[in-house]
Amino acid sequence: MAPRRAIVWWMTVGSLLMMGGQRTASAAEWLIEPSMSVRGEYHSNLLLALEPQLSTYAYWISPAVRLAGSTETLQVGSKLAFDYVEYQGERDAKIYNLHFPLSVQYRQNRSIWGFTGGLNRDNTLRSELLETGVVLAFAQRNFWSAAPSWTYSVTERLSAQTSYQYNKADYEKGSERLFLFDYEVHSASETLSYTVTDKDSIQVTGLFTRFALPARGNLVADTYGVQMGGTHMFSEDLTLSASGGPRFITNRIDTRIGTLEDTTTVWVFNARLAKKWERANWSVEIGRDIFPSGFGLLIQKDHLLARASYEVTDHLTFSLNGQASIINPVATNELFTGGVRFRETRFFHIDPHLRWRFAEYWAMDVGYMYSRRELEGVDRTGESHAVRLLVTYAPLKFSISR
Repeated sequence: MAPRRAIVWWMTVGSLLMMGGQRTASAAEWLIEPSMSVRGEYHSNLLLALEPQLSTYAYWISPAVRLAGSTETLQVGSKLAFDYVEYQGERDAKIYNLHFPLSVQYRQNRSIWGFTGGLNRDNTLRSELLETGVVLAFAQRNFWSAAPSWTYSVTERLSAQTSYQYNKADYEKGSERLFLFDYEVHSASETLSYTVTDKDSIQVTGLFTRFALPARGNLVADTYGVQMGGTHMFSEDLTLSASGGPRFITNRIDTRIGTLEDTTTVWVFNARLAKKWERANWSVEIGRDIFPSGFGLLIQKDHLLARASYEVTDHLTFSLNGQASIINPVATNELFTGGVRFRETRFFHIDPHLRWRFAEYWAMDVGYMYSRRELEGVDRTGESHAVRLLVTYAPLKFSISR
């Protein structure tokens, strides 16, 4: 299946490139930017277990190359990256990660054709934990994605966007023992955007999503929804955006006594306030959203996110990321949620770090991470303290123009 998906993916990308290649090749600029990173990490409780744990040390070697190309109407971007990671201590493991995102955008007179997608291979503690707040198993995951879109300008103020997104998550063999299941997600949406004034715009979106897990009783979760939102610019440096709407969700699973259904309605929302200064910026976001999970069900996540960065000097930058989340399963029947395995979970994470560009081609990152999870009805908590040191070497960029 993987080779077949790769062929389809490359055919989609190739067709998008060919669309613009003949007319735009006359003024092209291409960029190649290689880099190499070496990182060391220390974790006091890598798996956020409720019981005492041994410390874990990790060593990363990460070569990467960024590729970009642009013409008057076509833009292409990608970054091929590879990680060799070795864990020692509470968790002994050697893993190999691969990251290959791709974005393509082609502009016509009134249309914008876009594509984003790629392959991301990493472990669930780096991907799903920060997204859903509940995946604590240590397993490798191949995550495929493909999202073509078409945006059409009906008038100067009104535009319509049609988009489709396909996601496929494949976990390493034996992950079902950790209650992790392969899944697929198909999403389609239609969005109308209207610019009311130079500082205000509104959006209306209709969407459908299918979440399918063949290995878990042919479980299927269909979601229909409508969402309304808007953006207001108080100034060039201060922006507020907000959106919300209902999600009508139907879960179906095959059992020995037949097909069982569970229907529920979830209201999702999101509000974000962002501010910029000459050398600093920050944003605060609060919301509720629904995510697919390798645990075999949809996850409802209420979250508060905060991000900030400050350029202390031209060579020194301080950044801070943090989140607080409350996670619940969307379905209510225990046949869908797995009973006590999916108690309400509270997840906290904060990540301050400092980046120092100490030479023309060299940079150093020093950071600290604190994570904690709490389970409903359990007095103990899982806490982790972690520190990391990252050194990156990025030589000169190679660019070609014609």
